Amino acid sequence: LTRRLMVIGVVGLLVGGGAQVASAHRTPLSVEIVSDQSSLAPDGSSMTFVISTVCDRTWTIVEASVSATQPQASGTGPFSPTCGRIPYNVQVTVPATSGTFQTGSADVTARLVVQQGRSKRAQDSATLRVRPDVSVVLADQAVLEGDGAVRIDVTVTCPMSAVGQGGDVTIYNGQVAGTGTFGPTRCDTFPHTVSVRVASSEGPFRVGSAEALASASVTEGGDVFPGGDFRTIQIVAA
Repeated sequence: LTRRLMVIGVVGLLVGGGAQVASAHRTPLSVEIVSDQSSLAPDGSSMTFVISTVCDRTWTIVEASVSATQPQASGTGPFSPTCGRIPYNVQVTVPATSGTFQTGSADVTARLVVQQGRSKRAQDSATLRVRPDVSVVLADQAVLEGDGAVRIDVTVTCPMSAVGQGGDVTIYNGQVAGTGTFGPTRCDTFPHTVSVRVASSEGPFRVGSAEALASASVTEGGDVFPGGDFRTIQIVAA
């Protein structure tokens, strides 16, 4: 009888321990807004920030959405969660479905609903600072001028309330490198193209392939926000 009771006790401990282990390995469901700032698209059409998710890979995703609200605009968009037992960061973008987003503050919410027998829901909300982003796009070609300098177009777009600070373009053509500058462009959500002259003290540029780097910045609220573009271009004869 004593042996039988001991066996029953051991079995009970094993079963109980197994239940605790199974419980310990259950994956929680969570979503958290990690960023304290959101990046505003230059045309105000969207804002981007980072969230983290914890979810089981075997669960069915019913809803994964992020929303943002400002006095003059709002929007909602889906995101694709990365599921695992540890938090995974996910960059999410909220499109403006009503109005145009602006710099300042925005109330944002992330929702994650899954199905595992019954539905489970996780949600997080926060107020983020919306900072401006500046888009800088180089042309694919630069035109060689008679004195060996080149001229290339740069298109800059930045949101309203930001102040353009201008920028520069550097071109590397073999052993020859040179930099040209351009003045501030208007920040009104529309693209503005400027023609930049780039000369080098190391000699004339030549027709052919070259590497080009453009940068520009804007200020807002006392802070400076840069943008840039790097690409391979073609230098062509005038």
